[in-house]
Amino acid sequence: MQTEITSEHTIILAKIRHVEELERLVICTEFVESLGQMIHQIQAERGASCLYLASAGQRFAKERADLVAHNTSLDIQFKQALQKHLDANPLADARQLTLVSWVLLGFDQLTALRHQVTLQKISFIDCIQSFTRLIGSLVSLIFEITDNTVNSKISTSLLALYNLVQGKEFAGQERAVGAYMFGSASVQQPHQQKLLELIALQERHFESFCQFASPALREAWASAGVTENERKHQQYQAKLTGARPGQALQAKDADCWFELCSQRLTELWQIQCQLISDMHQTLQILVAEAQQDLANTRKHLQQLQDKASVSSRDSAFFNLSIPVENAYGFLTDTASQPYPIESVISLLQQQSQQIAEMESELSETKKALTERKQIERAKGLLMSTLGLSEVDAYKTMRSTAMEQKRKIIDVAENILLQHKQPQ
Repeated sequence: MQTEITSEHTIILAKIRHVEELERLVICTEFVESLGQMIHQIQAERGASCLYLASAGQRFAKERADLVAHNTSLDIQFKQALQKHLDANPLADARQLTLVSWVLLGFDQLTALRHQVTLQKISFIDCIQSFTRLIGSLVSLIFEITDNTVNSKISTSLLALYNLVQGKEFAGQERAVGAYMFGSASVQQPHQQKLLELIALQERHFESFCQFASPALREAWASAGVTENERKHQQYQAKLTGARPGQALQAKDADCWFELCSQRLTELWQIQCQLISDMHQTLQILVAEAQQDLANTRKHLQQLQDKASVSSRDSAFFNLSIPVENAYGFLTDTASQPYPIESVISLLQQQSQQIAEMESELSETKKALTERKQIERAKGLLMSTLGLSEVDAYKTMRSTAMEQKRKIIDVAENILLQHKQPQ
């Protein structure tokens, strides 16, 4: 015989759902960690592959072969983490699944790309762009997961992680472009312009990272910016960005540049690992708290059942002195007259307040994500309609915002609105 459903049952069910949601986030965070590891390793393979091609196969052959072997085994672990993530999140939306399909297609074709590099049948630039396309899809997947996360603390950490990883990716591209410039022994304006764009993009994403990162992570970031390695990196960076087009460069500086950039990427990777570790610790605490809350609620409801104290629940629903908008949130009409502690209503009130607090905390992160998507769409429109680079499109929106004394999101929304209007 089916048991009659009651408000007590649904209170417990809500608590169980919350625990399950956090446990799914644990698996999701493990997958994001795997994503970060894969991005880091493919960045390393991209660097070694580019230097292998630049030296006509005379250098970095063993280093590259070792990376390919390691990344091939990591590919299997990544797909296992992906499968676990999808199994735990059966309601992953179509956009995320489509992006996953694109990523898997890239991995399927990675063997052929590596074969082209080995045989030196691909150009230096095409090699960079091919690896960058795969890395870009992995970074985008982090953003999609962030956009679908409903816990405010984890969503904020993921947003910080996304910006850190994206900035790190532009730093990786900077390493490759700079190595090519030093290796070619002369400054070419298109490559110099690309380097300047990559530096600007890094600054933008690292600034966003600091906005959402914890104080400890911001401190780690600040410390990484004052090292001797960073000072030397900036010196070499100035050589490339400050040189005249056609000016000769020392090809021997390519090795030093590559090493400085690699050390910088390692420092960023260490911050990334710290961020992931913090997320794991946060989730452990959240899961433990949610499980304890569930246990306490079960105990409290059992005590109420033993006392058969249901009159307060029944009378509270039809208490017409409580405004409807308060009743939906299980709030009293005045702070001085709370619901009886020993009642189901008190539990519903507590639960409603917890949900309201979580939604309030989450709204700021979701707002940042929505604004980022709007700005990216507007930037893409300027790039396609005016033929601007990514950096110039963003600079155009930023300068317009400053001139008009408006927020950049307002400028972006205006661009999108004008595009929708019939000409």
